[in-house]
Amino acid sequence: MSLFSELQSRFRGSGNREVSEPKLADPFRRLEKKMGYRFQNIRLLELALTHPSYNIKDAKKPNNQRLEFLGDSILGAVLSAKLYELYPSEDEGSLSRKRSFFARGSHLAELGSYLQLDKVIKMSPTEISHKGNHRPSTLEDAVESLVGAVYLDGGFENARKCILDWIGDLRSKLDERMGSINPKGQLQEIVQAQYPKEKISYNLIKQSGPDHAKSFVVELCLDGKKIAKGKGNSKKQAESSAAAKAIQHLNFGSLKKES
Repeated sequence: MSLFSELQSRFRGSGNREVSEPKLADPFRRLEKKMGYRFQNIRLLELALTHPSYNIKDAKKPNNQRLEFLGDSILGAVLSAKLYELYPSEDEGSLSRKRSFFARGSHLAELGSYLQLDKVIKMSPTEISHKGNHRPSTLEDAVESLVGAVYLDGGFENARKCILDWIGDLRSKLDERMGSINPKGQLQEIVQAQYPKEKISYNLIKQSGPDHAKSFVVELCLDGKKIAKGKGNSKKQAESSAAAKAIQHLNFGSLKKES
């Protein structure tokens, strides 16, 4: 039996949906509806929403940190698989950048706000008084914990469905983001500020594939020096990819040559 299978069987239990604090029953049901998932073992949901501060006087009692660890891995796997499917021509660097957009703390905190986790997270009175339930890091951790809880309760497919349902259309969201971020423009501003006499050039070095699925490789040079390469389904996309890599290569104000 795999480790994940063992964890699932251990936590699913008998499907008991009792909650130790009856007053939480209605908020829990509302959260399940918002999540689009109904737990077999409601105690997993309760655990996912137990902030470390809640049992700070009794460290032996569990909190959601272990579920957060598990959920982070599940989230990464789901996003990687979906992006791999959506962008068959992009390299690992481009896919990693896209994944980081969805896995970053601010985006997970947005999901936590969408699920209204601030209303059900269990924290110490002190944390609540300081509005710790609205803190982005709290919401981010709770979302990852929820993913771990769904996985243990219902398996990978249910966790995958929840994640993708919560996020929505990944491609559209990435298109919106790319529309507001222009790597070529950003690079031009950096170069003008730091290397005003040097010129950026983009050279198409490879073009392959049938007309309906073209692939382009562009080499970015700064004053004739090769800096980065970018791939894409269009020349424009490849140039943007190369520019984004060049920006990443900034190191204490200097551009490194691509190895």
